[in-house]
Amino acid sequence: MLRSVTAAVFTVLLGLSACQSGPSVTAPRQVHSMGYGHVTVYPDYAELTVDAAFTRPRLKDAVAEVQRVVDQVLTLSKRYAPGRDDVRVSSTSSNKEFTYVKGKEVFAGFNSTQSVTVRINDLRQLSPYLEQLLATPISRIKDLNYGHSQADSLRHEASVLALADAVKAADKMCAALHVKRGEVLEARDNSSPESSNTNGYQPSANIELYSKSFGGQGFKMSPELLRFDSQCSLSSALE
Repeated sequence: MLRSVTAAVFTVLLGLSACQSGPSVTAPRQVHSMGYGHVTVYPDYAELTVDAAFTRPRLKDAVAEVQRVVDQVLTLSKRYAPGRDDVRVSSTSSNKEFTYVKGKEVFAGFNSTQSVTVRINDLRQLSPYLEQLLATPISRIKDLNYGHSQADSLRHEASVLALADAVKAADKMCAALHVKRGEVLEARDNSSPESSNTNGYQPSANIELYSKSFGGQGFKMSPELLRFDSQCSLSSALE
């Protein structure tokens, strides 16, 4: 696990006496600082969705073909993803399908589609799983992406680092001003789950399969590091 804390730029705000008619009110002197922290880790699981889709003249034939392929995918997937919730199956969707011939809409048959979402918790098994998956008559592999099973804890760890960074910055500013930092008045975590990233935008992979030829974006078999960012603000009194 790689951890680092980025430097931050801070501003000292000193409270001044407010000029009013009548008794004057003095605002407490404060120091306000921001802290930034992040935790960087390698992903420990991959998740992807497999589609089986067929168009046949009769609806029952399309549904039967989809079910046959889904059964193959389930049998294979449960060997690589044995956990109770590692394999999830969607309901079957069926619709009429039309195509255009010489500018006219022509009924092509009935299309039936079903999806299987699989989570691989051992990334060493991802490559052999995909090899065997491509040997089945599936229609598409989509939304291949990577994550970490301890994401919530890693976000919290980044927040702790950010808060420590804010405290350190406040102490440095107080030392530079030859004042002493007093009690903490407010500490706030300004980050959100959406602030986590993977060192930039990392789109999920999608592959269309046309008679076992490839189309679409392709697979990214070497995942990038996952980075969990946090930003905290701190307000402290000055003694």
